[in-house]
Amino acid sequence: MDAQPSFADLGLPTPVVDELTRQGITTPFPIQLATINDALAGRDTLGRGRTGSGKTLAFSLPVLTRLAASNAPRKPNKPRALILVPTRELANQVNEVIMPLARELKMFTTTIYGGVGYGGQLN
Repeated sequence: MDAQPSFADLGLPTPVVDELTRQGITTPFPIQLATINDALAGRDTLGRGRTGSGKTLAFSLPVLTRLAASNAPRKPNKPRALILVPTRELANQVNEVIMPLARELKMFTTTIYGGVGYGGQLN
């Protein structure tokens, strides 16, 4: 039986792999194995799964990896990636997953959604 690839084997940056390990995430879930290589190669992917199946990492790990590899400098008020989700709660959940990984790559994240005042979100 072949050993399952690790996150490092999938080509993710060492700081991201280290942060996943600190979080106790050491083995990719099936949806991550099925999508990460294609997403890293710039191909469109589509995945569907139950809550807890690893979907957020399946799309966010390639996004962060590609941004880190691009070496494109951050420009003020110019986001480098945008993730759209249908609810405020899901937006916050996705941000909670991505933020510590992005931080390891010296990137910043934020969440913006409707139904609240502009002041706090602009800050």
